[in-house]
Amino acid sequence: MPDEFVRLPEPTASDEWREAMGRLMPDADEEHRASASAQMRNFLPQLSSAGEETILAAMCVGTEDVDGEERLSMGLLAVSAGPSDHTDRLVAAEGIYQAKVKKLFEGERDLQEVDFPLGKGLQGRQDMVLAAKLPSGPGVMSTSLRSLTLPFGEAKDAPPVIATAALQLVIPAPRDYCVYVTISTPSVFLLDSYSLRLAHIGRTFTFDLPDGG
Repeated sequence: MPDEFVRLPEPTASDEWREAMGRLMPDADEEHRASASAQMRNFLPQLSSAGEETILAAMCVGTEDVDGEERLSMGLLAVSAGPSDHTDRLVAAEGIYQAKVKKLFEGERDLQEVDFPLGKGLQGRQDMVLAAKLPSGPGVMSTSLRSLTLPFGEAKDAPPVIATAALQLVIPAPRDYCVYVTISTPSVFLLDSYSLRLAHIGRTFTFDLPDGG
């Protein structure tokens, strides 16, 4: 896990949450930390999609330099696992790649081919999908830019809309399941920075093999 991220405890671990929020919000008072902690603890169980189980969640809050200006950097990292009936990791990765291409680029034309030393794929107006060669085996990385409408409430003005980015790395295990590493961030101007963090996870990710190989 990149050093900038603070691992979030289980939702019921109160003492550990106080410590985590102290690291994430060192300048906030106890009331603001408690409020942020309660909101995050309610949100974390919603991270898992159907059939997946979240096994690790972490958060990054700070500032980064953008063209000589300090800008807010905030991201949520979630690692989850879901069952898969594959026995061939390369075939599984190819299936995941094709499913993402269909989902993200359906109806879109003029896609550009992307060719990196360890990843090849397609890029559209807002999305990119790469078939990646990782030290732990084949994987699929995707980047999506979207607009998120915040809750309207009772205000008469139009609800605010913010840009968000979702970066995901899917890695088939040697068999039986896949790992999903997802970073969500509203700091879209730091997309390259968060992409490097996801790439770091991909380069250092390993699977524990059962006893006997």
